[in-house]
Amino acid sequence: MEFTELTTQEFINYLKDCPLKTFFQDPRMAEIGQMEKWDSIYLGVKKDNKVIAGSRIMYTTTRFNQKIFYSPRGLLLDYHNDELLKFYINNLKNYIKKQNGYTLHIDPIVMYKQRDINGDIIEDGFNNEKVVDSLKVLGFKHDGFITHYDVTKQVRWSFELSLEEKDENTLLKEMNGNTRRSIQKAEHLQVKVRTLSREEIPIFKEICDKTSERRHFRERPLEYYYKMYDLFNPTQEIEYVIAEVDLKDTLKVLDDDLEKLQESKQRAIEHNKAGQIKEFTSQIEDLNKRIKEIEGIIESNGNHLYLATAMYMLYGDEVMYYHAGGYKEYMSFFGQYLIQWEMIKKALRLQKKIYNFYGIKGNFDKNDPDYGVYLFKKGFNGNVIEYIGDFYLPISWYYYLQKIRKKMKK
Repeated sequence: MEFTELTTQEFINYLKDCPLKTFFQDPRMAEIGQMEKWDSIYLGVKKDNKVIAGSRIMYTTTRFNQKIFYSPRGLLLDYHNDELLKFYINNLKNYIKKQNGYTLHIDPIVMYKQRDINGDIIEDGFNNEKVVDSLKVLGFKHDGFITHYDVTKQVRWSFELSLEEKDENTLLKEMNGNTRRSIQKAEHLQVKVRTLSREEIPIFKEICDKTSERRHFRERPLEYYYKMYDLFNPTQEIEYVIAEVDLKDTLKVLDDDLEKLQESKQRAIEHNKAGQIKEFTSQIEDLNKRIKEIEGIIESNGNHLYLATAMYMLYGDEVMYYHAGGYKEYMSFFGQYLIQWEMIKKALRLQKKIYNFYGIKGNFDKNDPDYGVYLFKKGFNGNVIEYIGDFYLPISWYYYLQKIRKKMKK
């Protein structure tokens, strides 16, 4: 085996057929890294002139000319091949040491233990404890099996829906009833989902800004979203979508609904059906309230509303719901549900194998403040995904100095 620096094209060829393929490793993401002063290099292993391991590894210079190295969602290799793993890690360690690097951070896209839709471990399912142990033996420090959100890192928990051997009818049938009804309500209210053009990306950003303010997380700059679009749109591997509604169309539908209810109530009166009269009266009152509410929105905000938006990566075998935002005051239009359904259908048309709802917490307590995020994604059916987490390989004394500094700050 030979440890070597790979050309960009060599790495692209390796990534194309790699089982751990992810857009985070795509060379185009090197330009995103440069926005925050991270450079990229491609380091791998060849055997008989064939690449058998490889990763995009970012690096940046910190204090005292020390470098930190990070392979986002890497490394890319067979983690069950002990000989290859040991050879690759040891050579990476030597390479980084020569480059004045003090640590290598990895967060492999390797699942830890197989879990079901409720987050419970599946008996006799796959178990990659051995991979964690192997990395520790090779010197890595594991950051732990965290269950919370950490916006400074890639997600450790996500939620995925398998699309293999599925069609629209099957997927609808397997959804939670409330989720299916929410989609139907959005369609009935005349909510539409469409793709945003590059010029409309600021609309996406504005909605995400409002969401980040509400949920207290840091939002990326507008330039990031433009750059991602420019890098991945030529190959149709990114899409910004929006759910919107023309309230004139909504009112027309609701007026028709109201007319039908009034006719049904009149027939119930004619047949002296007290129970039906009471039920239709209640429905009419609720509908009138809804109509007045929408008329109030029109008066203050106009006919056209943006409801929710999302950024998707359509990469490899999956469609990933990567980033999103929505207006809390318009949740009753269920735009966020329709976005998911329209993109699930698109994933089917593109013959993707996985619809990735992306990040959730690993805490499935109904009292957790973020339980609703998991519940929303769970409603579409699928399984909880748990990754093995973050690992840090100490290279020099500076790694331990940094650890001491962090403890002192606490």
